[in-house]
Amino acid sequence: MGRRWRSATPLFKRHGTDYWPDPEVWKGCILFFETSEDKPKTEYVRWWLRNYAATGILKNAKGIIFGRPYDNLHAEEYEAELLKVLDEEGLYDLPVITQMDFGHTCPTFTLPYGKLAEINCIDQTFSILESGVL
Repeated sequence: MGRRWRSATPLFKRHGTDYWPDPEVWKGCILFFETSEDKPKTEYVRWWLRNYAATGILKNAKGIIFGRPYDNLHAEEYEAELLKVLDEEGLYDLPVITQMDFGHTCPTFTLPYGKLAEINCIDQTFSILESGVL
């Protein structure tokens, strides 16, 4: 269980700037990653994930959900890159859900930022535990 925090691939370009969240934001969060309609090459996704690992963000996370890429292009390759980086970091028990329909894909659903969420590995579910609207 953790607060959900978005991380599209271009976000990492803000690392080291005033726009980058404080390290405390990442502790205990469920990261959600997505690619864009630009359909980046798998090498870029691997670079991007390794940067999150190098900054300690992956080790602070409670889980990861990874959006299904637009047109399903590179879906299996992106998943393989994610698992490769998690293996490199020794994060064998980190709950991960891939190919979810959010972000830059179609069809899509909306995920609220910063709300308490849960990945239940036993029931194989993802739940948002707080209201997404005020």
